[in-house]
Amino acid sequence: MVPRYSKICILIVLFSAFLTIEGCKVGPKYVRPTMKTDSLFRFAQGADTSSMANIEWISLFKDTVLHRLVQTGLKNNYDIRIAFARIEEARAAFKQSRGQQWPQISAQLAGGWQGQSLPKGGTVEYSTLAATGNISWEIDLWGKLRRSKEAARANLFSQIAYQQAVRITLINEIVTNYFNLLEFDNELRITRENILIRQISLELVRNKMIAGTASGLVVAQAEAELAQAMTKVPMLEMQVGENENYLSTLLGEAPHAISRGNAMLDQINPPDINTPGIPTQLIFRRPDIIQAEQTLVAANANIGVARASMLPTLGVSGSIGAAFNPTNLVYSALGNLVAPIFAGGQLRQGVKKAQAQKEQMLYSYQLTIMNALKEVSNALLSQTKMSEVVLSQQATVNAAQTAFDLSNQLYNAGYASYLDVIQAQQLLFSAQIALSQSQSDELTAVVNLYSSLGGGWK
Repeated sequence: MVPRYSKICILIVLFSAFLTIEGCKVGPKYVRPTMKTDSLFRFAQGADTSSMANIEWISLFKDTVLHRLVQTGLKNNYDIRIAFARIEEARAAFKQSRGQQWPQISAQLAGGWQGQSLPKGGTVEYSTLAATGNISWEIDLWGKLRRSKEAARANLFSQIAYQQAVRITLINEIVTNYFNLLEFDNELRITRENILIRQISLELVRNKMIAGTASGLVVAQAEAELAQAMTKVPMLEMQVGENENYLSTLLGEAPHAISRGNAMLDQINPPDINTPGIPTQLIFRRPDIIQAEQTLVAANANIGVARASMLPTLGVSGSIGAAFNPTNLVYSALGNLVAPIFAGGQLRQGVKKAQAQKEQMLYSYQLTIMNALKEVSNALLSQTKMSEVVLSQQATVNAAQTAFDLSNQLYNAGYASYLDVIQAQQLLFSAQIALSQSQSDELTAVVNLYSSLGGGWK
């Protein structure tokens, strides 16, 4: 007969041997899909591999007020907070999946007392007290647990990329809405200047009517033009208020007035790098592409989990302890091998389901890259064309100003009707508003190009 303590030693040795087992990993190994992209973005001017996306966002903008707004948003915005919470959730899930690979150890302390009356009187008392330590472990023969950890790790990286994508979107939203606010301020200034001009014109034609050199029709036309301009003021003030409220929400604050800094045309520092770089850089820089790829990695790992579920599972467990009344050593060891035989096709369909999910994530990854290329190409085109629009609109304003000045001179000299003055004034007002809007759109085009290249996540 083998001595009791020898049995314990044998069990410990066998259990230690189990711990050294390194099973294989079933399921496909992840390989990044190849994507055919051209050597240059469409509408790119050069083939420089440096990219303006490498510039930190704070270096791109001059306005210190805008700096403070963005920093406040990055600190307080609720979407950012949600994204960080999702990272913590994914990190906990990863650590949880990693912990499943290790033996699970627990301790148990049990005690009891029992009394029994005897037929001839008296009682017999029994008491028990025992302490045991238990250990159980599922040996990862086929890599199911390691594939689960691989999927959880990919999900963690995916959530980190999501947080970076939220960061880029937030910076873009704060900056573009701040530019919109400055543009509305410009429109208000232009409108009020036109109202002042029309008030002066109305006073002049009233004096002319009193002098008998102008009719009541001219006065009515001047009054209508003034009233029409004045109706634009409350509409613009409403847009300013709504934009301030939206910006306040982006900052994670209750609606309030927003401070202004530099003028609209003094917002952006000319970047040291003006080129977009090359398309393949997007795969490593844009958070949405990184997120899509990590989702694909997780889906690929889940195929291994599904395949391993079709194979036998090996588990071991054991316990050792002592009973104190009477004093006695208690120990046990158990191994089990469970193999699935019939599950109504559930396991096989589970593999097919995982493969279909991976296929979906593959297409989603490829689509994300295509959309990124489209966004960069559109942003490059917008930046180039908006510069041309601003130049043309500036020429329109200059010509409209000349026409307005001439129409006033000719009207005062009696060679033009007041209708000519009104038309010239309307043309100048519209051209000034259009120039302000196009200048804002040009700034926004630069910001959109920077964001589409993946800039701003640092």
